[in-house]
Amino acid sequence: MAAAPDPLIAWLLDELQPLAAQIGAIRARRMFSGAALYYDDIVFALVIRGTCYLRVDGLTRERFLAENCTPFSYERGGRTITMTGYLSAPAEALDGGPPLRDWARLAIEAALRDANAKAAKPKRARNTTTAARKVAAKRTPRKR
Repeated sequence: MAAAPDPLIAWLLDELQPLAAQIGAIRARRMFSGAALYYDDIVFALVIRGTCYLRVDGLTRERFLAENCTPFSYERGGRTITMTGYLSAPAEALDGGPPLRDWARLAIEAALRDANAKAAKPKRARNTTTAARKVAAKRTPRKR
């Protein structure tokens, strides 16, 4: 039996429809014990245990912290893991309407900057395994 949809996720998607009409589709997909909100296949928000966390970066983090937003964290192996890239949505955003859309837009912009920065990095050369090096050494005749 499928789990009942989270009312917070449904509400967020409904409230973000005007923003989606301007920039493109926003969708939710189950993730861990909650869901992730996506724009253009990039995660910009997490909804976990009834809390919405929005993506932040160096340009937006201080603005969120000024609103007393807290980082997303979870327990794993007896320790707390904190994801500083996601902060709880400001209280005013949870009233819906334009404030929510403004904060969501900041999160989308942060997520896009992060994705673009990752795409711009040159790819590292793959390390060859020990077995691959041994095979390559056998095939290459030694110079005498």
